[in-house]
Amino acid sequence: MRRHIQLGVRFLAELADDGHALEFAIGTGRVAIPLIEHGVPVAGIELSQPMADQLNRKRTDIPVVIGDMATTTVAGQFSLVYVVWNSISNLRTQPEQVACFRNGVQGVRRQAGSAPFGQSEVSSIGAAAAVGQAFA
Repeated sequence: MRRHIQLGVRFLAELADDGHALEFAIGTGRVAIPLIEHGVPVAGIELSQPMADQLNRKRTDIPVVIGDMATTTVAGQFSLVYVVWNSISNLRTQPEQVACFRNGVQGVRRQAGSAPFGQSEVSSIGAAAAVGQAFA
């Protein structure tokens, strides 16, 4: 596993704090699978059925709901909702992006029952840069 993914997974695992995580734009599981292997249960939202199918071929134990990360909700309780890489730019307008973050906050509130805080982590490792937004 690449170092920037390892660092990101450790960071997300700390934020999850023994709870469940929800990944927006889960794709083929590039972050979700190592996070599960780190001991954090993960569910996901993915717009693309073919991407979700690829993930399902790798792991059948990751629940994925097909839909838009700005409006789709997932049943369950989450201590962490996150979107990584440049996936937020899949939502092309600022109102869609704001709706996505609202959706993330609501996902965490289902778990915690209190107002979460937003945290943005930007780290640069060598030539690679990883950018992610997380709600915990």
